[in-house]
Amino acid sequence: MTTDLFKGTHRSEMPLTSDYVFRTAFGRDRDDSRAALIAILNIILDRSDDPIRSIEIKNPIDTAEKPGEKETVMDIRAETNQGEQLDIEMQTGLLFVYPNRVIFYGGRLVNSSLQKGEEYDKMKKSIVVSIINGKLFPSIPFCHNIFEVRECNTGLLLSDRLSFHFLELGKVSKDKPISEMTCIEKLAFYLKYANDEEMKDYVDEILAEEDFAMAEKAYSVLTQDEIEFQRMESRIRDEHHRSTELAYAHRKGEDKMKQLSLLLIEQNRIDDLQKASSDIEFCQKLYQEFGLE
Repeated sequence: MTTDLFKGTHRSEMPLTSDYVFRTAFGRDRDDSRAALIAILNIILDRSDDPIRSIEIKNPIDTAEKPGEKETVMDIRAETNQGEQLDIEMQTGLLFVYPNRVIFYGGRLVNSSLQKGEEYDKMKKSIVVSIINGKLFPSIPFCHNIFEVRECNTGLLLSDRLSFHFLELGKVSKDKPISEMTCIEKLAFYLKYANDEEMKDYVDEILAEEDFAMAEKAYSVLTQDEIEFQRMESRIRDEHHRSTELAYAHRKGEDKMKQLSLLLIEQNRIDDLQKASSDIEFCQKLYQEFGLE
């Protein structure tokens, strides 16, 4: 594998830890994306003895967006050749609510795992794979953790039809030699540092192994695509614009409520002030009354 990974590419500006870049690289309805996703899943799910051989991406990313249309769904939903239902996502923020979110994803998969009228023993396996750009379980030292439906005291497995895999990139160590890493640790290192030019020697060492060739091929093709780079840049600008608008609207709303509160206090309408704090419709009527719309 050449060490000149960055020449003529936008690699340094397109990290795989970006949910958009991750899904665009591995969630398209193309041979290179599917092959890359299979390679990643076989490592995370430890399928060396029974590898996934083919996969159907159920919600392929639409790269032919019209101007002004933005991709908002960032998880990849897929089905393997063995019928397993998968939901894969790169998670970059809001980790405090993420455990509840993966439960929702798991429930969504389970609900789709049986066709109408099928018996329960025909239920397909549902697997949620979360790649975390950070640490979700800081008390657990391992970067790869698996949760299943088990009895609390004995650990007896209730059903193998639902499981949750978490790969925490925040637990990757720069100090550990690549030669001493497990395959899953190498994958975590690659996903975290694939775009870091200072770490390219370590990434090259990982890419010398066949397990990572497909992932690198899909990622390399993406980082050389000028249109995809501009699309990503546009998405980032739009996110900043929306965040600014929301922050402005929030501040404006706070200022308006302060004005209303002062006016009501001046008129000794304390009951109305208390009601306005919990009744949105009543608050809007007061805004109209005082010309604060």
